[in-house]
Amino acid sequence: MASFLHNFSSVLISMVLIFLLVVPSLMCHSMEEKDLQHICAKTQNATECLNLFKSDPRSLNTDIKGLTGVAVDLALNKSNAVHTQYNQLYADTKNSELQEKYIACSKNYNDAIRDLQVMKKYLDINRFRFINVEIKDALQEVMSCRNILKKEPIDPANMGYQNDEFKLLCYMVKVTSHYLIKK
Repeated sequence: MASFLHNFSSVLISMVLIFLLVVPSLMCHSMEEKDLQHICAKTQNATECLNLFKSDPRSLNTDIKGLTGVAVDLALNKSNAVHTQYNQLYADTKNSELQEKYIACSKNYNDAIRDLQVMKKYLDINRFRFINVEIKDALQEVMSCRNILKKEPIDPANMGYQNDEFKLLCYMVKVTSHYLIKK
């Protein structure tokens, strides 16, 4: 019996030591502001990128996978708001040419929302390489909308700013997910 307890104690101590050595190495470090600055420097508007990340308190208390999730959530929130705005503009305008633009952009944003939702699923199941395909699709949607809005008549709602902010959010997802693929 004493031998059994001694062996059991030895195994238990070994397991605890392994746990203490392995678990910290598996944990990723939390983001610091300098990490966010480094990531945002790879976008077309580093200052706005940093402000957008800082607007979500999760940004500094997570690893790169979590930060990618934050970026996807920010992009999803923005795309939902812009989609709603395009639908409202469509309903409010009497100009048929503007209605065509607004409904086309609404459809673009609907597709971008779907792309972002698929990205979230890929992120959850660690299929990081597939995120790039979806982010390219979402960026294509916003670019299609931008091209539509450039044509006459001029958009009186000036939705270009909304499209630019969504584009930046997509680039934030793209940059953060790039680090996941490197892992």
